[in-house]
Amino acid sequence: MVAQDLPLHEPLASEVTTALIEFGQMSQHAGSAAFDALSTLASELLKRLVTLCAAQRGAMLLIGDLPDSLLKTSQASTIAEQTAPDQGLSHLGAKSVRTLALYAIREEEAYGLLTAFPAARFTSLDAQTASDMSCWITYRLSIGDIVAEQPLHALLVLGWNGLEDGTSVIALERCRALLPFVADAAAGVIVSILLAERVHELETAAEQHAMREADRLKTELLGTMNHELRNPLAAIKGYAATLLRHERRLSREERHEFLSAINQASDRLETIIEQLLEMSELETGEIVMQRAPVDMVHLAQEAIAAVEARAAEQLPGRFTFKLSVEQADGTPAHRVPLVSADLRRLREVLDNLLENAIIYSPGGGAIKVVLRPLTHLQAASAAGSYAGVIDLDKDRQEGQPIDHAAPNMVEICICDNGIGIPAEHLGRIFEHFHRVDTRLTREVNGLGLGLAICKRIIELHNGSIWAESSPGEGSKFHVLLPITNVGAEE
Repeated sequence: MVAQDLPLHEPLASEVTTALIEFGQMSQHAGSAAFDALSTLASELLKRLVTLCAAQRGAMLLIGDLPDSLLKTSQASTIAEQTAPDQGLSHLGAKSVRTLALYAIREEEAYGLLTAFPAARFTSLDAQTASDMSCWITYRLSIGDIVAEQPLHALLVLGWNGLEDGTSVIALERCRALLPFVADAAAGVIVSILLAERVHELETAAEQHAMREADRLKTELLGTMNHELRNPLAAIKGYAATLLRHERRLSREERHEFLSAINQASDRLETIIEQLLEMSELETGEIVMQRAPVDMVHLAQEAIAAVEARAAEQLPGRFTFKLSVEQADGTPAHRVPLVSADLRRLREVLDNLLENAIIYSPGGGAIKVVLRPLTHLQAASAAGSYAGVIDLDKDRQEGQPIDHAAPNMVEICICDNGIGIPAEHLGRIFEHFHRVDTRLTREVNGLGLGLAICKRIIELHNGSIWAESSPGEGSKFHVLLPITNVGAEE
């Protein structure tokens, strides 16, 4: 016979209804309660059960194969392992015990009761009599495997003193009548408390991870800044000091050389400061993208011409550059649809990616820029393996249907045949200050912010950026940008 089938007469029926409402409110409260308030909530639950059953003392214990996240008691956490096979909790197969709440009883006394009544199976409401003429009832509240891999049980222990007093018998009968009706609701409160604890633990772990990550980034920043700032400052100070002390001894050509070195070091310092400020503004949202329809073919031609001129001056004959405009199927084309972008910021992305292709191609070679339009499905397929899920529909007007056959994105692919990127670094190259540690990269100056800035700019355009690479086989950097509605069909 289940609890709901048992007869329950007034006024007990009214008390059960009130208790069920209160337990429901407790379960809801557990979801929003502060971590420190959860133990108080468990104590309130036990106190309510003690009052409902007219008991004088009580304990609520969590029993089972408890994971570390649930095992929070300071005493007798392995009581079952210390108990003889024919005593206490051995029949339950319990491995640990946690105190959830106590009422007018010490923790040691509550644990002692578990071994004092070895015949108790904790599944019925049979009373147990102790030598001090007290009476105890134990009742198991099953909470299943919601908060742990193995089923757990909450053991409710209620006690009365003075068995010679007839009121104890009345209280016992009242307890037997009421508990089956409220047991599931009480177990629900316990589950809510344990789940709330778990949520708080996960949030705390996430915060601690974030703090450790912030400390790591701060350490990397300080180390990188120490190196990147000291070098140009040392150059400026050294050349300036030499000019001041030996100005008359230096030839005009030597003075010009020193001044050029000072100017280059100053430019390097300026670049470092600008990158730090830009990254800060991008992260805090202080920079607003000034979007307009942009012709990517024209923009790519300008960026290639600028980097080609620098490469010809500094590394003559080592690099060739090619712009390829294609259809989605790879056939040649003359133009691609316009994209909605901030012209200056998008040019910054192209400059950064082209500059990286040169820096990390010490042997020179061909650097190719490919532009092609992609449909909704093609873009999702291209980005899915590397960039995760991107919102390709974010820019479309509300209520406007998606034409899966029409181009929705423009892909920009910058290819080189340089040193490549190890697989273990591909997922982190867009993080702040991250640099692949090789002999060549240690020789390259920079904060490691260029790709992080590119990623943030592309994200602010509702686009996506990722890389494909293998060591020694070069790299391909892919950028997806939404096509603007204005002029998209031109």
